[in-house]
Amino acid sequence: MVAAIKDLKKSDSNNSIIRNAAVLLLLTAMVAVAEATGQREVVFPEAAALGVGLWLMPKAVWSVRWWHIPLLLVAAAFIGLGLNMLPVFFEVRFLLAFVLAMTMLRLARCNMYPAVSAAMLPVLVGTTSWVYPLSVLAIALMLVAGQRLLQQEQRIEYHPFSFAQFAFLFIALAVPLAIMLVVNIQTVHFLVVPPLVVTMIEFAGRRSGFRERPWTIWALLVCASVLGTMARYLLSILYSLPMAVGTLVAVALMLLLFRRLKPFAPALAIAVVPMLLPTDVLLWFPLLVAAGAAWFILAGMFLSRRTKK
Repeated sequence: MVAAIKDLKKSDSNNSIIRNAAVLLLLTAMVAVAEATGQREVVFPEAAALGVGLWLMPKAVWSVRWWHIPLLLVAAAFIGLGLNMLPVFFEVRFLLAFVLAMTMLRLARCNMYPAVSAAMLPVLVGTTSWVYPLSVLAIALMLVAGQRLLQQEQRIEYHPFSFAQFAFLFIALAVPLAIMLVVNIQTVHFLVVPPLVVTMIEFAGRRSGFRERPWTIWALLVCASVLGTMARYLLSILYSLPMAVGTLVAVALMLLLFRRLKPFAPALAIAVVPMLLPTDVLLWFPLLVAAGAAWFILAGMFLSRRTKK
């Protein structure tokens, strides 16, 4: 009996190492391809969050069927790309990306909220390149293949937000965007970096366990921003090493941190975002994440408590 328990623990440990290594390899390879081709649109930070949810976790964390994953992510990518062609303010396009992506998920009866980030990211960085949806498709197919190989246990549950809850999420996002419209400083746009918006949505979810550890989640997000920023600045800018090296270091450190503080998918995405940032924004990023994470976590928790009542 004791030997059987030891074998089971050893098997679980080996499985965890494989899952962590797979996530690390995917993200490092993604950034390496972006560098080699000179196409920054290949960098899709939400691949990190999806890697956590679809590969790192042995049980599914979102109610999504495997064939929905590439369809929803690519559709979201095209939403963001299409919105960038509209002659309206960034803030309006960003809100529209949120509304359209959330509506798409509602129609698909799916709560894979990183798809919302896939729609908002091209608006945030202002991309109009077709490389972006092609990259998202390639990453989505790899994620699905990995999920099938790793035999993640499926859990199909769906609990949609009501119209009132959705309206609250919309307002919570509109508040910092309205401030940006008044301030009109490009750097401040990264206050609403998409993984932070996804954090708010996850906290507002009906059965979210994250509400029990808001300070830990906030600290994870800030730590991820610091690790990603320092890896990019110290290794890529000061020492001229490939950004893939910085990605490997930042992601590896975050995965080690997850073993102590439990995984939170958007935090790993935050660690990858600095690989996309302009150099004049880079060192401001941890401060922006600290402020943005505080706002969105508070908003998500407020909504969840109102829902309980």
